[in-house]
Amino acid sequence: MENLFLTGYCNDERHKGISEIQNVVTKYGDIIDFKIFSDISLSIVIEIKEFKIDELYDDLRKNLGMNKFEYVNSTSQKERTIYLNITFA
Repeated sequence: MENLFLTGYCNDERHKGISEIQNVVTKYGDIIDFKIFSDISLSIVIEIKEFKIDELYDDLRKNLGMNKFEYVNSTSQKERTIYLNITFA
């Protein structure tokens, strides 16, 4: 299965936004790597079971502006990798 790439935009203060994003992601999967690029952006690598991807996206949309995403609509237990890039306004 191919990797997924998601992009979001955060208008909250950076530290608050990172904390909220972390809380959402850990409900559905595991953060296996992250990189902070100054005060501008954050890149997160997430391992998640495929059936949880759509719920993660919906929950992220509550806190972030997210680029369009085609729902996976899966019931698979297979692990997937998501690369999530967040830009701070």
